[in-house]
Amino acid sequence: MKNKMIKTSLLVCGLLASANVLAADASLANLSEKQRIERLERMMNSDVLREQTQTVQSLREEVSALREQIEQQEYELESMKQRQRNLYLDMDRRISNAEAGGRNNASFTAPVPPPNTPGGNTVVPVVAGDVDGQATYSRAFALLKEGQYEQSIKAFEIFRKNYPNSKYADNAQYWLGEANYVSRDYKKALSEFQQLIAQYPESSKNSGARLKIGYVYFELKNWSAAREALQQVVTLYPDTTVAKKATERLQRIKREGH
Repeated sequence: MKNKMIKTSLLVCGLLASANVLAADASLANLSEKQRIERLERMMNSDVLREQTQTVQSLREEVSALREQIEQQEYELESMKQRQRNLYLDMDRRISNAEAGGRNNASFTAPVPPPNTPGGNTVVPVVAGDVDGQATYSRAFALLKEGQYEQSIKAFEIFRKNYPNSKYADNAQYWLGEANYVSRDYKKALSEFQQLIAQYPESSKNSGARLKIGYVYFELKNWSAAREALQQVVTLYPDTTVAKKATERLQRIKREGH
């Protein structure tokens, strides 16, 4: 699905460029050589090329935004699946315990491993020729989606160290904060989200980071800081999903009397 959307955008870009070339050829067909040169010079000096450049740039930005949306949706979907698996395992354990008559539960059932159970090789090697570290980033993100949060944190930290100028650097910084947040290391998560905003002020991930900062303060029971951070999200990003979530959390704070 993701590749199809990207290919469609690139195809549109190519068709736009081709249409302009064909139009230019048709208009030049009946002109003398001198007139053709003059016509081409006028075209070069006109807004045509600038408009084409702006169109291409706009399409590239749309493709980039689509990539980030797909990435976020993939993470949320995998998180939901992980929660469902954990609920199923817990239910299965409870049923087994009940069937065993509650006699020495540890002897009859194995403990349910937490999502963050270590496993496998967590070393993420540097791939030669991969300037932006796409392969390394993808591995770290895959670990996060699988619920291997501790390994994911290590992998993203390796990525951040080896590819500080990567085009994925701001995304990696955001997911570092997210991995620490779901691991309940709230102070570390707060630091990572704040670093994202300070280091990448133009990142599209900042809206989500500001929302999570509000959530972190909520978990730390710092109600005044939580209200301030969440209200800032509502003010900076009106009529967006993050603003809606911030408003819902503000209402919860008020409802619970904090």
